[in-house]
Amino acid sequence: MVDLKRKNGDITDMFVFLVTVFILGIGLFILAFVTPEIADGLRSGGLNDTSEGAQAIQTVSDIGTITIQRGFFFLFVGLIISVMITSFFANTHPIFLFLYILFLGVSIFLATFLGNAYELVAGTSIFSDTLQSQTLINLVLNNIVIIVLAVGALSFVIVFAKFRSGSRGASL
Repeated sequence: MVDLKRKNGDITDMFVFLVTVFILGIGLFILAFVTPEIADGLRSGGLNDTSEGAQAIQTVSDIGTITIQRGFFFLFVGLIISVMITSFFANTHPIFLFLYILFLGVSIFLATFLGNAYELVAGTSIFSDTLQSQTLINLVLNNIVIIVLAVGALSFVIVFAKFRSGSRGASL
């Protein structure tokens, strides 16, 4: 078991970030597709005879269109913040600069494949209504390569340009 008090960031954080964003994005996109379909089935099934039933079905429909999108964006921003925090606490030697650049390049390469996989899923005609209602998920997953590059570059700067107490290098 990993002791979380001694857990620092590492160079594989970008892989974890990329895969987590992709899985959350695809999973919540599918959930955003299913939820209004369920609500429409409940409406047509005659279960909304009372005002409370109609309000409950409308709430389920709103969860599929509004709440999932906001929840994804909240988790996405939280993941970016967690990458920055772990980058700040990572104690790395400058010799790992090349290795970090290599892992960032591999992450960007993998992001192109995941972005293309999302395009295949989102390009399906059955998802056209969901694609129009889930603009934040669509924006993030369509630009996953640029986002990984930006987060990775910012993490790179934080890891290798921070002040270290007791270091023999020049200080500002």
